[in-house]
Amino acid sequence: MPAAPQRFSTRKDAGDGAVSDRSVVVSHSGKQHAYQHALAVQASGRLHRFITSSYYQPRRMPDRLAVRWPRVDAILRRRRLEGLDDRKVIRAWRYELPEILARTFFGVGPAAFRATCRRDAAFDRWVARRHANTALIFWGFQGSCLESLRAARLAGCFTVAEFTIAHVTAAIRLLANESNRHPEWAGTISNLNFPSWYQERLEREPHEADICVAASGFTARSLVEVGVPEDRLRLLPLGVDLSHFRQVEHPATGPFRILFVGGVGQRKGVKYLLEAYERIRSKNTELVLAGPLPADMRPLKAYRGSVKLTGRIDQAAVIQEMARAHVLVLPSVFEGFGLVIPEAMASGLPVIASTHSAGPEIIREGRDGFVLEPDDVEGLADRLDRLASHRRLAAEMGREAAERSVEFSWDVHRLRLATLLDELDAMSTA
Repeated sequence: MPAAPQRFSTRKDAGDGAVSDRSVVVSHSGKQHAYQHALAVQASGRLHRFITSSYYQPRRMPDRLAVRWPRVDAILRRRRLEGLDDRKVIRAWRYELPEILARTFFGVGPAAFRATCRRDAAFDRWVARRHANTALIFWGFQGSCLESLRAARLAGCFTVAEFTIAHVTAAIRLLANESNRHPEWAGTISNLNFPSWYQERLEREPHEADICVAASGFTARSLVEVGVPEDRLRLLPLGVDLSHFRQVEHPATGPFRILFVGGVGQRKGVKYLLEAYERIRSKNTELVLAGPLPADMRPLKAYRGSVKLTGRIDQAAVIQEMARAHVLVLPSVFEGFGLVIPEAMASGLPVIASTHSAGPEIIREGRDGFVLEPDDVEGLADRLDRLASHRRLAAEMGREAAERSVEFSWDVHRLRLATLLDELDAMSTA
């Protein structure tokens, strides 16, 4: 890691007067949870600017023209968050458009992937030149902050990099290991074939920040493995929009339904779930794999007829599947966080998740779910059999899970972030 920079005031304002001593610039290409993060910083009274590649501002020109076409307006509103002050948002659609066009014409594939990598790098260079040194604290996000972190540090700003998934080195190692252990499943693993120049960026980013924020203990451990000192790490679980997920009464009769939600492949540990299910499968059990199917379906052929595959489904269908289920299982080999964990819990489902997710931070062992190593097939079969044989226990754990899920709403996330920002304020002015 580079030596900590001398703190001196060379920060400049981006256009509306003096910069507050408690101000924060949030920078993120794309969307993900960055809009909510910027809103949380704004709620703390610290947001100076939110820099992003795309954002819809229907009360301003030229965006106001899109309001005349309801369909266009509805699509663009996905790139907006009500409550976030438009005056604090700086966007640059030019960095996002090539990726949007690639996805439109070629789908989610190599062309879109390469466009995303180029977007991140170009956006990062622009932020480094124009905006990285305009506040006391610069907060960037994994994949699009290498050069802007460096620029902010040179200007004497305090720098933060947030990581929602594990470090790229850990990710490549884990997925390669799974491919070697289970070659028949290798075709179901989305390999991280980053361009070499982009992978180098990902490898360097955590070493350029004063503080690295990790969304889960799994992500934090991956950063320690590549040399990030533990005293430079802070844990900040993601918030989740739980407004569409409500606790429901799950079926008291009929098959015991085990639900998996996510990309159906070995990155999510599906092989281990299928093996565990085979050990407890009976006429009174059912396994549903809800999510996009892999291009290579050969490993799943043996399970046709015994497992329900939904393919890609929208959020409404996921909610329906959760209402029909009795437990959610997420045995991921490589996850990072796992938004489906608190979503399922909010629906009143106990959750069995792997240690390679935010499961250890969210699930209270034996109370609202269980946490296991991804490949603990015997342990997973035991937990599933226990719940299937004691439905009252599953229902009680589901009620506990619904209460617990509230701790991972965006409202609670804002409180956690405000506490962290208080700490960073003190560190940045020390």
